[in-house]
Amino acid sequence: MTEVELEGVEKKFLGKKVLDDVSFTVESGDFVSILGAANAGKTTLLRIIAGTLKPDKGRIFFDGEDVTDTPPQKRNVGVIFQSFALYPNMTVYDNIASPLRVGGLSRNDVDKKVMEIASLLKIQELLEKSPYELSGGEAQRVALGRALVKDAAVYLLDEPLTNLDYKLRESMKVELKRILSLKKTTIIYATPSPEEALVLTDKLIFLENGKVIQTGRVKECYANPVNVTAAKRYSSPPMNLLDASVARRNGQTILNVSGKLELDATHLNLPGEESEYTVGIYPYNIYLTRENEEMIEIPSDLELQELAGSEMTVRVRWNDSVLTIYVPYEKILEKKVKVYVNPSDFYIFSKKNGNLITKYKKRQEEGVG
Repeated sequence: MTEVELEGVEKKFLGKKVLDDVSFTVESGDFVSILGAANAGKTTLLRIIAGTLKPDKGRIFFDGEDVTDTPPQKRNVGVIFQSFALYPNMTVYDNIASPLRVGGLSRNDVDKKVMEIASLLKIQELLEKSPYELSGGEAQRVALGRALVKDAAVYLLDEPLTNLDYKLRESMKVELKRILSLKKTTIIYATPSPEEALVLTDKLIFLENGKVIQTGRVKECYANPVNVTAAKRYSSPPMNLLDASVARRNGQTILNVSGKLELDATHLNLPGEESEYTVGIYPYNIYLTRENEEMIEIPSDLELQELAGSEMTVRVRWNDSVLTIYVPYEKILEKKVKVYVNPSDFYIFSKKNGNLITKYKKRQEEGVG
């Protein structure tokens, strides 16, 4: 297991900065996700860690040793890319065995390791097949096997599930976590999917436009998004963002959300120089039934009800705002629909810079801390 540290890494392509002062540490044995949209810089970052691309600025350390100028073949890194890129003229067995043969292992040792990884991935019956005979899921497992067959110090996975269809992707998430957990090594997993990051990994590096926006444990990042950008990326569908303003009346600070809902915000110590805010709430924190007495009813107009298996996405209009809701499928909804929110699920962001100020909470004397 190896600790990976990046210090001030920058990279430009055609004059455009793709990575901007990227610094973070992945501790030995951690399973970390790099979460970011397309063109966030995830693949470039993994290539720099692997050594196939050199940074314009900054340093890369493995266990404290500077490997910035170390060639990839000497870094002992296993890489799995989004495209499976199997050798078409080789059998599955030979594809998996190829990195071992390059390493000079004996025939018996190669055979032993290939059979071990084939058993782990449940692809023993595929070993004599050619890549063109494989399904997408089978090819993905073979590519995974070729990377995992050698005992690498660090494994880098670049969106390995992206090219699979929905059903296969969902089943492979569970399998992938099982397989990777058995390796007990340092793993860095790049993905655009917040669900994959939450299901598969323990820690998170959120990358946006080549910059690290937030790092930490996945669930803690989700619960405390550092800004609006992070809040939108951490959920699919994205967090609902509503316009809000404050007014001072009779010694109280009143937070008005979407021109409809007024909340006492006197105790929140909102910045006195700001009067405009953004209030956010995750789609799964909006309900179609009242779950407790703290919840507020929001009469709305139904715009969309879309089914996805046992779940459904519902979009409703509330005053001048649109709310997206993600809930278990229950029934076909009427045009007029009531939804319910708990004010303690509201996030309050600065309108000026998008940074998180606080989550809403009631006064302690009212019984809510």
